[in-house]
Parts: sequence; structure tokens; C-alpha cells
Amino acid sequence: MAKRYLYNSAPKPVKLTKDEKIKINAIVKEEIEKNEKLKKDVARINIKAGRVYFYFWDEIDEDRKYIVPIIDEKYIEYMYGRITIFDKELKNCTLDWQRHNNQWMQLGDGSLVSCINQMEKNSWFHT
Repeated sequence: MAKRYLYNSAPKPVKLTKDEKIKINAIVKEEIEKNEKLKKDVARINIKAGRVYFYFWDEIDEDRKYIVPIIDEKYIEYMYGRITIFDKELKNCTLDWQRHNNQWMQLGDGSLVSCINQMEKNSWFHT
């Protein structure tokens, strides 16, 4: 008889249709518009592979050298947060923050809206 190993693998993000991505995009933008801190900090969002990625822009300092993309020769874009979606009802999500070494660290969980609210309250997400 062959050996079988049982283990719990990490849950995978849900696969989203184009219509679901449009709906999630609208929800996220609406929540960002409600909040002054996030409205100031979040420059762009991107939804792919069951995750919502948040980007911010930093102004260029002439004395520093950059490896990241430069926008209009004035700004640098950084990916700094994401929400991973595990169900189509948007009730099971995790909030992650990207460290300086490109590793993700989970800071919270809950519904999509509650993860956005946690982003607002967590100082790691503010520039």
C-alpha cells in the first residue's frame, strides 16, 4: 500500500470573472474615496489573480538612485499593499503589506470592506 500524506495547504485566491473584477474595482474605489488618508496615499489599484494590489507614488529625490519605474520623470510607483480574496461573497479576505524585501506580511483579515478599513487605521500603509 502506498503512503499518503495529509496536510492543509494554504487556501488559494478565488478565480474572478471580468464582471466580478469590475464590481470589486467599484467597491474598492468607493471605499478609498470615502477616506481622506487612503485617497491621498493610494495612486492606483490593480486586480489580478484574486488579489487587489494597491500602489502609491513617491516624489523623486534627485540625490537617490532608483531601480523602480519612474512616471513622468517626477514620481516613483511602489506596490505596498494587497487584499487577497478567498470567496466570491467577499467575506473571507486577508490584508497584506509588502516589506522592503518584497515579502508579504499578513496584517489582518475579514471582509473586503473591513480589510480596506484596517488599511486606513494601520500606520504601515501611510506614507
